[in-house]
Formats: sequence, structure tokens, C-alpha cells
Amino acid sequence: MRVSKWGIGATLIAMTMLVGCSAPAGSGEKKPESQSQASEKPADSTAQNCPELTEGATIEGSVLGTCIADHLKTIAGYAATTSTLGMETKARYNPAEKAMETTSPMGSMILVDGAAYVKGATGDWQKADTGSADPIIAGLSAAAQNVSTLDPAAVAAALNGTFTVTGTGTRLGQEVFVLTGKVQTNGASADTTYEVTADYASLATKSTAEANGMKVDSSMEVTEWDVKQDIVAPM
Repeated sequence: MRVSKWGIGATLIAMTMLVGCSAPAGSGEKKPESQSQASEKPADSTAQNCPELTEGATIEGSVLGTCIADHLKTIAGYAATTSTLGMETKARYNPAEKAMETTSPMGSMILVDGAAYVKGATGDWQKADTGSADPIIAGLSAAAQNVSTLDPAAVAAALNGTFTVTGTGTRLGQEVFVLTGKVQTNGASADTTYEVTADYASLATKSTAEANGMKVDSSMEVTEWDVKQDIVAPM
């Protein structure tokens, strides 16, 4: 049962990390397409209303989160790979539809058209059922129920702390600024790093936190950016 709870909790964390609120990055199989769309798309109004990112500059977490959230609302969709407590999760999201899909070793979730669907590592898709006798299905259903009430843009906008631009790098063919800081969540703090483009596309994050005396490392890598994802109800 301990393993089940661990896996379900990691999956929930991975889903909320989609907006870049907790965690680092990579490249996907459709890299040429995502690179092209990300690099050729002109900067939107987000960057115009947000502070310019330069090495050594500091930015309040609330401002950083709002700028990330505003940019997120302008894209067609994205895919990401997350890792929490060593468990890898594939996730996809379409902001306009608030449609989300995650796949992990413990199970999968789809949120689409206001409905939630779950399935364990084996078995078929079913509608979320928090009262299921199967602890995995019940746990995934509870996670899906909680996440379905969260707008990822709103989650990003709730970011706190102060961040400093400590360097630059490259992600999905774009220059990114590396921002580091501490985030406070439910009385605990997490050392957090973001990789953000000049117009505030959050392409990678990572964090390290202490939870109940245990060190928790989380990371998120965007593999496709501004690419609409094919997320449909499984039944």
C-alpha cells in the first residue's frame, strides 16, 4: 500500500508540474517541429508586459508566475516528461480545452470535456471513481478530481519567492534564461530552477524539497511546445 500511495502522489505532483511550478528539460522525437514552431513564432504581448530577463536580474515569483501563466494561455499545447521521486511520467496538455493526459508506471489519467478517466498499469479505462475498491483506481481518481479543479495558468500565477537570473542556455532551439530561487509550499521550502525564454515560455524546471524528513527531487522537461496535443476521451 505504501508503494501505491507513493506512486499516486508522484503522479499528482507530476500533473501539477506541467505548468513549470516545481521542476528540468529535454527534447522529444518531434523536436524539429517543436523547435520550428517555438523559434519562428513572434513574441506575443506577454513579454511586452513583463520585465526583461538579463543575467543577474531578480524577479519576484509572483511576477514570474504571472508571466509564465499569461504565455501559457497563448499556445496550442505542449508535451512534457516529468520525474518525481524517481518515477517518470509523460504528460500532455491543451490550455484552451484544459485537456490533460498523464501516463506513469502506476497508471494513467485523462481529463477532457470536464470528465476524468483513469486506468491502472494494467486493465481498461474507466470513469474516475474515488470509491473504487482498487486502491490504485481510487487514488488516481482522487488525484484526477483534485487536478481537474486547477487551471494550470492559475497554479503558475500563484508562484512565490524571489528568483535570480543566474545564467543562460538552450532548450528546444531557443535561448533560455536560468532562474533560481526558493518556493514556499504548505510551510515547506523548495530550491527551484526554471529555464524560461525571453517571452516567458517555461521549458524546463527542477526542484528539491524536504517533505516529512525525506528529500524530494522533481523535474520537468518540455518535449513539444506550442503543438496541439491529441487528447480524447478514452470511452
